[in-house]
Amino acid sequence: MTHESAPQADGPRELLAAVRDLTRQVRSAQRGTWFPLLVFAVITLVAVPVYRYAPYLDLFDTCRSRPQHTVCMGPNPTQLGYWTVALVLAYAAIAGFYVRQSRRRGVGTPIRPYVVVGVALAVLMAAVSIWLTFHPLIPVPADPFSTDPVEIEVGPAAWLINGLASPLAVIALALLVLARVEHNWALLAYSLVYLAIVMVQGGQVIHSTSPWFFLPYLLVPAALLLLGSAAFALTRPTTEVAGR
Repeated sequence: MTHESAPQADGPRELLAAVRDLTRQVRSAQRGTWFPLLVFAVITLVAVPVYRYAPYLDLFDTCRSRPQHTVCMGPNPTQLGYWTVALVLAYAAIAGFYVRQSRRRGVGTPIRPYVVVGVALAVLMAAVSIWLTFHPLIPVPADPFSTDPVEIEVGPAAWLINGLASPLAVIALALLVLARVEHNWALLAYSLVYLAIVMVQGGQVIHSTSPWFFLPYLLVPAALLLLGSAAFALTRPTTEVAGR
């Protein structure tokens, strides 16, 4: 007499498949990618009037003046202060959003590493920007008041350091950490594309007398962030994880 075991509905393969499916549901429920992108888009747009109307505080003695003409070689401390404060407040709002979402959905997100890295990058950005004021990697024209076109050669190292020290690149670097926290391959791809675009923009040396010359530098990243926020919002989960 032979004995044959009856097939089990919950065999190892079925259990493994169920675990994988639940893992995907948990990771999906943990994600709130649309909100950080929206917050960063907002602070980027708010930066427009700051860049246009904020006074230049010559804290580092980088301005040289002639009658009816002033040239400042360093970054505007007002703009730098705005980005530092705005980024820190943004990460505080993002942390609050994820905590609230975790309580509502019953699934927590380890958001602390992202917030800590983001704040650290914001502070590091300010420190590097101040250092670059006194140790510029991009050559300064001998006559800053000259209106003749000047060809400035920017080496790869200078381009990389100046680009990564920009606030928009700092946002992209922190988003890479968020992609790791959320196990979100779509956010990883988006962050790399966004970083590449802002790095290319940051490496451009703009000579213009227009007070609005900075608009592409801010509006293009803001548009990318808004589009990304909308795309991730359309795919976000609206229900709790099954089985909770």
